Formats: sequence, C-alpha cells, structure tokens
Amino acid sequence: MEQKYYAVLMQINVGKSVWLVPQKSGKLAWSDEISGTRVFNSYKEAREAVENHFLENFRFIGSYKIIEFTHQELLDFEILTDD
Repeated sequence: MEQKYYAVLMQINVGKSVWLVPQKSGKLAWSDEISGTRVFNSYKEAREAVENHFLENFRFIGSYKIIEFTHQELLDFEILTDD
C-alpha cells in the first residue's frame, strides 16, 4: 500500500486560513503557502496536532481540513517531505 501524507489547512480568523506546518524541532508553524512546507506522516498525527494547537492557542477547536497526498502529489505540488 502506498504511503500517504497529510497537510492541515486551518481557519484562524474570518476569511483567513493557513497551513499548519510541522517543523524538524517538533514545533508547529503557520504558512500562507503549501509549496516548500512539511506535512504529517499520518492522519492521526495531523488531527492530534491541529486539535492540540487550537486548544493551546485559542482554547477551542476551530475549523480545519486535513488533506491527503500521495508521494507523487507531494512532488507535483512541490511540497517537501522527510523522505
């Protein structure tokens, strides 16, 4: 079975969404662009990261979307991975 990768788009304000990007340090960052960012290696990791991030920063779980990518799609969208 082909490895899947997951990107998280989260709404931080009315009319403003950002990509939640895992960093090598283990921290999370926001990005306006998906190209050149990192992704999560599992759906569960992505869901837990975004929900915990919302709770820590906003004290509620807001709107978010987890998007699945194949390795080829990561290349097509110029998204970086740990591979």
